[in-house]
Amino acid sequence: MGSTDLIITGKYGVLNQQKLLNATSNNINNVNTVGFIRKETQTYTSCVDWGVGATYTRRIYDQYVQRQMYSDCSDYNYYKSYAEGLDTTDRLLSDSTMSVANAMSDFFDELSTAASLPTSTANRQAAMAKLDIVVNRFQTANESMFDSLNDVNSRVHDSITEINSLTRSIANINYEIRSMALSDNHVNNEIYLQMLDERDRLTGELSKLMSVKVVEQDDGTYEIYMSTGMLLANGDSYGCLTDKLNDFDSTKRQIYLSYENTEDASRNIANVQLTIDSIGGALGGYLNASKEIRNTMRELGKLAVSFADALNEQNKAGFTLEDKAGEALLKIQSVQGVSSSNSYGITCDFIEGKGENVEAYDFELIFAGGDYKVYKRGKDDTRVDITDELDTTIDKTAIPAEIKFKDDKYGVKFSINASINTLSATTRTVFYVKPTVLSASTLSTLINKPEDFAFASAVRTRTGDDNYGNAVISLTSCTATGTGYGVSVGTDGKPVFNTEAPNLIKIDKDGNYVIFYRDPDTGAETELGYAPASCKGVNVFANAVTDDGLGGTKKLYEEGYPGYEVSISGTVRQNDTFTVEINTEGQADNSNANALTSLRSEKLTKTTGSTQTTTLNEGYANLLALIGSASNSAKTNTEAAEAKYEQTVKMFESNSGVNLDEEATNLLMFQQSYQACAKIIEASQTVFNALIAAF
Repeated sequence: MGSTDLIITGKYGVLNQQKLLNATSNNINNVNTVGFIRKETQTYTSCVDWGVGATYTRRIYDQYVQRQMYSDCSDYNYYKSYAEGLDTTDRLLSDSTMSVANAMSDFFDELSTAASLPTSTANRQAAMAKLDIVVNRFQTANESMFDSLNDVNSRVHDSITEINSLTRSIANINYEIRSMALSDNHVNNEIYLQMLDERDRLTGELSKLMSVKVVEQDDGTYEIYMSTGMLLANGDSYGCLTDKLNDFDSTKRQIYLSYENTEDASRNIANVQLTIDSIGGALGGYLNASKEIRNTMRELGKLAVSFADALNEQNKAGFTLEDKAGEALLKIQSVQGVSSSNSYGITCDFIEGKGENVEAYDFELIFAGGDYKVYKRGKDDTRVDITDELDTTIDKTAIPAEIKFKDDKYGVKFSINASINTLSATTRTVFYVKPTVLSASTLSTLINKPEDFAFASAVRTRTGDDNYGNAVISLTSCTATGTGYGVSVGTDGKPVFNTEAPNLIKIDKDGNYVIFYRDPDTGAETELGYAPASCKGVNVFANAVTDDGLGGTKKLYEEGYPGYEVSISGTVRQNDTFTVEINTEGQADNSNANALTSLRSEKLTKTTGSTQTTTLNEGYANLLALIGSASNSAKTNTEAAEAKYEQTVKMFESNSGVNLDEEATNLLMFQQSYQACAKIIEASQTVFNALIAAF
């Protein structure tokens, strides 16, 4: 029996060492295999089974470090994708050769040169060319951002396709893992261990695209969740993401989550819409980048409208080299909104002269249950109720419905091809309008020839020849014309005074500046009010008052009327007269050209969400700061997240990765053990032969 015992002992020893050699050899062979986790075979001693008990092969890894690695991977890829999505837009807007601000500065410089020689068509032509460049810069910038937005949205779609493939694969592997575990076929099963490795690799790939949390179940399966707790995959089902275009905004992607079963692939009817901030990973980064680009487009459109409106209003306040009233130099397009009903449509128009009120918002109008609400949506897409800011004098029976805000806030108005009462009676009708998203790309020039620049003011001033005092009148500004102002355009295209426009000032015995309207045809004078002597002739019309009927006074004019302003400087005497008259044949006048040039330093564009207004160049700088800050922050966070992720990967691989030096040592040790066990068998054979020979 002794030799037989030796043979059995040697056999078990050889078989055991063979398992150890297989594990080590497998580690060495997979040193460069993606997702492979080092294996270790352990042997338990036994006094029954010839000194060798059960063997158990296990994967060597730190579960907690692995979970942290998934989290760090999601953070890194979020910031990386966010930075990549913003990079093109940031570089485009900050490029000096494509800068809208530089183009506007060049235009105002050329306009200043032309103003010094107002009758020179050559200088006017140069200013006209510079204006074309400004418009082109606005168009190019907006169109490039739109292309970037489409590119980012394509990446969103590709990421979703990859996510769905990963969740389906993870669920299928989970199903197989559970089946093997329940049938006890998983112990020391190389295929089972390979499936565990592959599932971890797929989970790591998923963590690049989304923020995930992993919970291991008793049956060996993973339950993978989003950071918000929404299930993505287990052993029975897996999540399927769908990206859909927003019903009212084709540039906006909405993400929905539904489920499919691993066995019959039957889709759950109910879809859950996910919020952007809940997704994380590369997909979340791209979605947030698209939101940032969309807001930058709004801001650029706001700037384009403010620039064009200010230029148009000032040009209309003067008259041209052809002695005609100035007209708009740039065309600001109306914006067509989107409706939930095919029966109704909405148009948004920018209110002339209110470009400085325009802000970077989208608007949503909802009619239902006999009432209606108006909301604004900004950068963060939060819906804010602004119904109480509407003009309460709106006629609810008028067709089309005209919806405006108090004091022309936001600088826009809406027109709908139905009455408010009709719309409110519907079950639910929703309108969505994006006034400024594409306004920069739709901006165009209206000026056809250099003579169309209205360099001369529509009015001029004249000091009375028989005055006793030494005071003189001067035109402080001429900012607007039209039926709602003191001067409008006649049928012949030339400026004319409207009825009751202030065009004559006389000094009374108390030194007050009494204001009259003198009919240009009949010479009849109508007293309108007066500016008190205490104003000392500064901005006479702005300081003008009239009796309030209660023994006091009230302002004569609302702010902005009559569209021109005068000041009288010097010593005045009773009965001195000062006249405002139409600037007939005043082509050599450059006062309106100077006013056009001074627009560069005036506060013409509003900071969105604030009461502050800034100059055009400051507005563009603020736009650059918004996108630049977001881009730089994303790049900085990318570097920090990458460093942390790499550190976690090294920590994980230090335990789970294959060390060739260590494996070579184990290989040599197990080989020697194998040879030693083989010697036991050889010795037992010698003993056995000796025993046979003895007989």
